[in-house]
Amino acid sequence: MANRRTLLGIFAHPDDESFGPGGTLARYAAEGAQVHVIIATDGIAGSVEDPGHVKDHETLAQVRSTELANAAVALGITSIWSLPYRDSGMRGAPDNEHPDALVQQPVEALAQEILDYIERLQPQVIVTHDPYGGYGHPDHVRVCEATTAAFHLARQQRPRAGYSGPQKLYYTAFDKRFLRLTVQVMPWMGQDPTAIGRNKDINLVEISRWETPIHARVDVSRYLPQKLAASLAHASQYSGGPTFIRVLQYSGGPTFIRVLPSFLRRRFLGMDTYTRAYPAPNGRIERDLFAGVV
Repeated sequence: MANRRTLLGIFAHPDDESFGPGGTLARYAAEGAQVHVIIATDGIAGSVEDPGHVKDHETLAQVRSTELANAAVALGITSIWSLPYRDSGMRGAPDNEHPDALVQQPVEALAQEILDYIERLQPQVIVTHDPYGGYGHPDHVRVCEATTAAFHLARQQRPRAGYSGPQKLYYTAFDKRFLRLTVQVMPWMGQDPTAIGRNKDINLVEISRWETPIHARVDVSRYLPQKLAASLAHASQYSGGPTFIRVLQYSGGPTFIRVLPSFLRRRFLGMDTYTRAYPAPNGRIERDLFAGVV
């Protein structure tokens, strides 16, 4: 197993594997790599456009679990694993205080859990959220913190069964230039860029100031149908959550992907972009997350 290309994606919520790096996961799975995904929460704080069919926590958790399974099939993922934590919701939400919420769990304990998966699955490459949580989601931040710690712990472990630990760590990233232009234009359109989304809890001005340098551009244009199918699997989230941010990230919310003509789809959604957290970037843009892996 150690000699086979293996990618491990570690994300906060069901749908983070699809709306964000879904093209990357689909590409490497199609190319024969082992692609594993860990999802840290049940996603029960996600907005639902039609709450009529989701009456309580358990029902929504079950719905989102089923959606995740369908998305994994669409992407060709080898295996998907779920940690037993509750969605914390956005910053300041009452969900933050629930004892089972991910943000209530110590980073050290989460890192040890993730370390167990790394040792079992033996990835050479790990992909996770950026340190700012994409759009400031506390669960994304906590997953990044714990995954980064687990990555370095795994590299410090003594080699076992020919596995000496993961070799590369990437954070999802997107170019902020268009976002910075957007926040300047929005007030002229009568919109407040500091309070968008259904709950007005997304601050685009703050997000535009977060630096997420791009060190890798992965061509996923051939795998947009798989990404669309995986995104469509998360039907409960079509109109919920920070859809605008997903569009800006070119992460491809389902509606956005469907309405674009195919040539624009390839132009705007055909590249997944990443910050290389380890090893330190060398000044060149990578085209393959497995470049240099031995």
